[in-house]
Amino acid sequence: MKVFFIGTSPLNNMGGDIMEAHIVSGLNALDVETSYYPFVSAGLGPRLNKALEIIRTDLHLIRSTPVERSLIKSIRQFQPDLVLLLLGNYVPPATVRKIREHTKAPIVCWCQDHMGTMGRQYILGSKFDYLFAKDKTMVDLFRNYTSIPEIHYLPEACNPEVHHPVIPSKAELKRFECDVTTAATLYYYRSEILESLSDMDLKIWGAVPRFYDGPLRKFSTGESVFTHDKAACFNSAKIVVNTLFPMEFGGLNARAFELAGCGGFQLISHSDAVARHFEPGKEIETFGSLGELRDKVCYYLEHDDERRAIADAGRRRAHKEHTYKQRLREMLNIVKL
Repeated sequence: MKVFFIGTSPLNNMGGDIMEAHIVSGLNALDVETSYYPFVSAGLGPRLNKALEIIRTDLHLIRSTPVERSLIKSIRQFQPDLVLLLLGNYVPPATVRKIREHTKAPIVCWCQDHMGTMGRQYILGSKFDYLFAKDKTMVDLFRNYTSIPEIHYLPEACNPEVHHPVIPSKAELKRFECDVTTAATLYYYRSEILESLSDMDLKIWGAVPRFYDGPLRKFSTGESVFTHDKAACFNSAKIVVNTLFPMEFGGLNARAFELAGCGGFQLISHSDAVARHFEPGKEIETFGSLGELRDKVCYYLEHDDERRAIADAGRRRAHKEHTYKQRLREMLNIVKL
């Protein structure tokens, strides 16, 4: 079987700790021959690619772009059994139609984002043969209000080759050890939640937007963590707080699965989606308010054995049921390949 996979970034971006790299790893584990094409970064670069796309789609001044021609050439040479796009909101419908002219393979989209990132809604205009979404709310909405023939729920996952426990070195403990941490961009919604813990031993890893002027800058390292550093961070802190984005109504973020796979103890925003994948109180912990977050942080800081048992159970569940290899096997079974 041959899969032509269209993503956004080079596979070595962020040290290889991106969904594109984990999908390629999962396909390789299934013995699927894979050709990867970084659509946004190919051709003339992201900015010029976007400018040419607007000239084509909005102004209709050109019939194709260099990145599209390069993409079509690669697909024709590879002769895939399936074309897989990640996200789907950055490849224009006109390009998807052009792909159809050059292959009879089903065109599949795996949308790993939430409702707040639909942008120009290319994901709907492209009329994919199969659409897989990580948010059940999106699945239900699109099934009821679009003519897309095949729409399925497929959450994100972990990659055990990357997301696994590590024993931090002395230097890593000095860098990462704390009572409470999180690894994500410090936007205002996350800041509102974490401010309730600002009197604790708190470290925040991830980007800080230039416009952010909240009180948590002093807790932010300004650095992002990937691959081994991410695992070391999650294994050095006692508690990792995972705040779901406000518009993640019916799904989990990738961090939920990655954190569990790394063996970190996770306190995640309450969502009905959590219980679809983990058992709260035994494999993961949730909070539904600032008061509950603080109460559970205080409780688990005083109960090391319970905290470690939950983290270990979450790791076993993630590695058993929530890997990219398993997700992709499910996808290929649905597509009947």
